[in-house]
Order: sequence, then C-alpha cells, then structure tokens
Amino acid sequence: MRDHDPSPRVLIACLASVFVAVGTTIASIGPALPEFARAAGLEVSAIGILFSALFAGMLASQVTAGVVLERIGTRAMILAALALFAVGSFGVAVSARLALLLPSSAVLGAGYGLTTVTINLVASRLLPHRPAFVLNLINVLYGFGAVCGPLIASALLRAGGEARWVPAVGGAALLLILPWAWQVLPIDAGSNTRSGGATKQVLSPPLLLIGLLVFLYGGVEAGFGGWAATYVERTLGLPPDQAALVTSAYWFAYVSGRVASTALALKMGPGRVLHLALAALTASGALLLLGVGQPVVTTVAIVALGAATGPIWPSMFGVVAGRFADRAAVAVSTVASLGSVGAIILPWAMGLTLPIAGGRILAATPVVLALGMWASFRASERR
Repeated sequence: MRDHDPSPRVLIACLASVFVAVGTTIASIGPALPEFARAAGLEVSAIGILFSALFAGMLASQVTAGVVLERIGTRAMILAALALFAVGSFGVAVSARLALLLPSSAVLGAGYGLTTVTINLVASRLLPHRPAFVLNLINVLYGFGAVCGPLIASALLRAGGEARWVPAVGGAALLLILPWAWQVLPIDAGSNTRSGGATKQVLSPPLLLIGLLVFLYGGVEAGFGGWAATYVERTLGLPPDQAALVTSAYWFAYVSGRVASTALALKMGPGRVLHLALAALTASGALLLLGVGQPVVTTVAIVALGAATGPIWPSMFGVVAGRFADRAAVAVSTVASLGSVGAIILPWAMGLTLPIAGGRILAATPVVLALGMWASFRASERR
C-alpha cells in the first residue's frame, strides 16, 4: 500500500480546495430561496425550513462525529463526508418537490457537518506551532467559495437561468477532488478506547458557554447570511440578480475578515481575535438596524457584518482546540453540534419575521445575537 505521507503544503492545498467547493454550495442557497419556495409551494418567508433541514442533518452528523472520529480516524471520515455532501448538493439542485428537497438538504447538511469538523481538526494539527494560522488560511478559502456561489447565481439569473442549479457546482467539484483526497490524506486508524468518562470531563461549563456562542453564531452566518438577498429585495426593492450581488459582497467581506484574522493570528492568540470580531459584529449589527430602507447604509452594514463574521468560526475553533487539546475531537464536536441547533432554529425563525415591521425585526437580530455571543464568551473566560 502506498505510504500516505504528503507534505503539509500538499495537504493544505487539498483541504483548501474542499472548502472552496463547500463554500460555493452553501452560499449559493440564499439567492435561490425564492426558487426553492416556488418549487415547494411555500411563501418565501416559510422556506427557512430548508435551512432547518440542512442544519438538522449537520447536527445529526456532528453529535456523533467526535466518537466516530476516535474509532475510524479522520481520513475515512473526510472521504465519507465529501461523498455525502456531493450527493446532497445534487439532490437539492434537482428536487422539484418539498418531499425531496428537505431530505436532500438534510443529506447535504450531514456532509457539511462532517466536513467542517474533520477538516478543521486536521488543519489544527498540521503546524503545531501555528495552528491558528492554518485554520484561518483554509477558512479564507471557504469564504472565497462563498463569494463565487452568489456571483455564479447572479450570472445565471441575468442570463435568464435559475440559481437553484449552483449548489450542484460545488458537489461536482468535490467529486473531482475525491480521488486527490484519497491519495494525499494520511492514514490514521483511530482508537478503540472508551471515551465516556473523558467526555464528561470535556463537557464543562466553559465549553458549554462557548457552545452557546456558536449556537447564536448560527443565526448570524447561516441566518442573516442566508436571508441577505431576500432582505435587500424586500427592504430596498432590488431585483434578484442585484440582490445576489449584495450577498456576494457580504461573502467577499467575510473572506476579507478571515484574511485579516489570519494575519492577526500570527501576532495574537485566537481569543484576542475573537474579542475583536465580536466587537465589530455588534457595531455593524447596530448600523444595519439604523439603516433599514437606506441603500447606502444597508450595503455598508451588510459588508461590515460579513467582515466581522468571517473570523469568528476559525478563532472559536482555535480557542476550543487549545483549551481542550487532549480531547479536541469531542470538544469540537460538542460546540459544533450546539451551533447546528442554533442554525436549525434561528434562520427559520428569522425568515418568519420578514413580513413584520418592514424587515426591522430581521435587521435587529444580528446585534442582539452579537451581544449574546459576547456575553457567552466573557462568561466562558471567567469560568
């Protein structure tokens, strides 16, 4: 058998390519929500159930990810995750009924959850002297894919096509990457040890408080990031193709925030970066609320929200992996699972507020969630 021992650069390139494809798929769902709603026979404000199915699948995979990782290892988990994600992305693109759309979204979510947890875990171990740098680097590439998704959707809409086909682009890319991943991922057998007692030790109040932070984060990235196109259509009267461009601007700022946090990670710990990101998120959320119906203020606020949101996940991951280094897989799986619960509930609830008060309730959610995230992180540090 071939010795799977690639250089860190080759492995980082493979993991980054996966994240580009994943980001393209996930970010392209938002601009296609009106099309999914028509296919399902629902009002646009009710199609948030698609996010609920997506993150229910993500939750189901993440709840067991820590234990399964310790049994079969990261290589087998990543390969299975890529296959699941590709199948789910094609299912979402071709589904013409709600009965098919929701299960496909759940399969996509399961692949998304396993991919996110496992690849971030591998990245955190690649360069032990600079784990935050590698984490931020590959997550920057996720953001690059998230910029591409809405751009492709906007181009299709301008050409008279449908944005719902864009998620399949990311799925096709993953199928092409799968043989490469098979070749370069290191073989790790996992361990067959029982983890019950150690798991109880990991599930401490500080970790659960960070889990609450990630729960609320689901309403910012998955929630407002997903509803941004529909929000600007409703409050600014933009056509769908221009609304998709605003969403792309959000994700471009998201990438820029991660690039900045990658540089900052070389000079300060992930905890400091997380503090700065939460402060910026609070300020930009307040600006969004103040600028409802004002094109310039709304656009600036959405771009600022993207820039502040980008660094949060990799910084949080770095904090958890550092604090719980001996059981990083279980700790990361725990907080990611709590984040999935938030992503199931909050985007759906946010969508229901679209018709209320001219979008002001939806506009208020980022600043409210940011304040809750700030309080949770501060409490975890005190504990």
